[in-house]
Amino acid sequence: MGHLRSKLVCGLAVILALILGVTGMIPAAGFGISARAEEEMEIVGSYPYTTVTKDSVNLRARKSTSSELLKKIPKGAEISVKSVSGSWAAVDYGKLSGYVRTDYIVLKKVQKIRVTPTPTPVPTLSPEEDAGGYIILRSGMSGSEVRALQEALIELGFLKGKADGVFGSGTEQAVIAFQRANSYPDTGLVDANLQAFLYSGSPKNSKGTATKIKTLSPAAGVTMKSGNTGEAVGLLQTRLKELGYYDGVISNTYDAATVAAVKAFQKKNSLKADGIAGAETQKAIYSDASLSPNETATPTPSPTPTPKPTYTVPSSTVKYGTEGADAKTVQLRLKELGFYKGRADGIFGRASVNALKEFQAYNNLTIDGAAGKSTYKILFSDNVISLVATPSPTPSPTPAITPTPVPAPVTAAITWDTMRPGDKGTGVSQLQEALINAGYLAGKADGTYGADTESAVRAFQKANGLTADGVAGKATQQKLFGAGAVTVAPTATPKAGTATAAPTSSTLREGDSGAAVKAMQQKLISLGYLSGRADGVFGSKTAEAVRAFQKASRLSSDGVAGSKTLTALDSAGTASAVKTNAAPASVSTSAYAALSGKPSAGKVIYANWYTTVKSVARSYPYATVYDFQTGISWQIHIFSLGAHADYEPLTANDTSKMLKVFGGNTWNPRSVWVIFADGSVYIGSTHSNPHGTQHTKDNNFDGHSCLHFPRTQEQVVAIGPYATSHQEEIDKGWAKTQAMK
Repeated sequence: MGHLRSKLVCGLAVILALILGVTGMIPAAGFGISARAEEEMEIVGSYPYTTVTKDSVNLRARKSTSSELLKKIPKGAEISVKSVSGSWAAVDYGKLSGYVRTDYIVLKKVQKIRVTPTPTPVPTLSPEEDAGGYIILRSGMSGSEVRALQEALIELGFLKGKADGVFGSGTEQAVIAFQRANSYPDTGLVDANLQAFLYSGSPKNSKGTATKIKTLSPAAGVTMKSGNTGEAVGLLQTRLKELGYYDGVISNTYDAATVAAVKAFQKKNSLKADGIAGAETQKAIYSDASLSPNETATPTPSPTPTPKPTYTVPSSTVKYGTEGADAKTVQLRLKELGFYKGRADGIFGRASVNALKEFQAYNNLTIDGAAGKSTYKILFSDNVISLVATPSPTPSPTPAITPTPVPAPVTAAITWDTMRPGDKGTGVSQLQEALINAGYLAGKADGTYGADTESAVRAFQKANGLTADGVAGKATQQKLFGAGAVTVAPTATPKAGTATAAPTSSTLREGDSGAAVKAMQQKLISLGYLSGRADGVFGSKTAEAVRAFQKASRLSSDGVAGSKTLTALDSAGTASAVKTNAAPASVSTSAYAALSGKPSAGKVIYANWYTTVKSVARSYPYATVYDFQTGISWQIHIFSLGAHADYEPLTANDTSKMLKVFGGNTWNPRSVWVIFADGSVYIGSTHSNPHGTQHTKDNNFDGHSCLHFPRTQEQVVAIGPYATSHQEEIDKGWAKTQAMK
């Protein structure tokens, strides 16, 4: 009897343990995933992944067996696993979302796959495809680039008449129609990416048919062949006529007679006679050494090789403001390596410093813009990383330089030091810049926390629901530099709360200036159609803002502020505040990624630049960069797509936010989330050092910055060390993002 009782108690204990283990009240020891079972799991790159149920299982509203039952999922059903926490998995089943016990589903091991079997090669872009070869075209501009654009729009059926080379309202409307037909933001602004698509892609015409256009791109080095049209063809025909190969009319069309003339030239000048004017053929045609039909080539002696330069390594540090022979030596070497484009004048100014910083970034040196011993050690060596194809020779012997250990780049960490009246320094200057851009402070940022700054801080705090004590603490700075801060229209004094009405007795148009223009700008700013400060100059951005207001007010959208427009402005609402994340006047709201609050880490995607993100950036060039470590975001315009994306902050306010995150201008990479206008969010990496091409002149950013996205190991190695540093930063940021889910 005792033996039977013992067996019964033992059996009940087992049953109880099973029940408690299933309900999650105690750990199901013996029923968990063994190390061997985990090793045998299928490996996937990330969440979400698709799997099936091992048995019928309850889909719960929350991670509890007592929560609401949403659905009973049958055995063998397909589900999508979004995340796993303990013994519960967040899943999607059809249109339902909820939680199931992990015991009842086939789990997979999430492990980021770093190397793909067949890596995507780094593409070599033709001149038509390379967005770096284009300038941004907008209303009011003129020239050959505009004429080529018009010819392309005429060919596609979006523009009527002749190409006059002037970007007027008719051209702008044609651009907008083209953008809408091809699912681009309807801004009327023709950025570099749009031009690359127009000339090298298969854009849809006015009837919705994808086609390759015959109009030649205005970019330098474009290959010309039969059927092409454009000014470049006319210039080629003119040159061939001068040489005696072409006797037809200058038609700007690459016809049969042009093909025959090019073939004859190629044959005479020992080139492949295919009738196509590629880079080599064009170079020969425009060369002074080209042969006419009746000339005979004269052998020329081989030139004596020019001895390659040698350098004496400077003995002192060269930095901003240095003048003399040492500064010139550094400039010459940077120029030889492809980093410096200016004249070697022996004056080490801003362009020289930026070139040196770029060199230091590429060669994994401390990026400080000063050339000292550690920089010289690499700069004048055989092992230097150059931007040109062939590295320069070893310099003449110089005294040995003891190498200095180079610290690894450190990502700038943001600080929220409390600032109050009487404080001075860079932090105060940044605070003042942000207050000026937000419309609360007038004048310049002088770095001194005086009475005006205190009043501006109080006004900002009051408008944004903060304690109005005039002290800029962490909460005030986070609101000022973050997303969703309330701004006011800038006026003559920081306390003014309403915009001045624009005079309605005269017509204002692009090119005008004065008090009337400034009053109109203040009104446009207060209504959210114009960003920045009212400077009293009627430029292209003001014209775009006027057109946006006219369109919203059902007026003729011509960008000219006549009596009707000025009257409508005067009678429009006098809203004293707008959100900083409102779309700029030149960009439609639908094309802009408005940011409110913190994006979800679960939405962030780790995707390859070449296979995925590049096409998204091409379609949505206006985006938001979100620094997920501080909550600060800034708006950008992406204008070039190559091995990475080139971008500019949209406004001075966006620049000040970016510099707040980085602590100033730096090449050090920092991982960020990039939010595009379609709502997609991708992990990336950027820096804050302005360099190279600049299109936006009023954003306090003297150049552009770079935005990198994930690439394979083979791709980053092919690009160089700086791409590798960005990839490493992206991977670190991705780990932090995963931890935030």
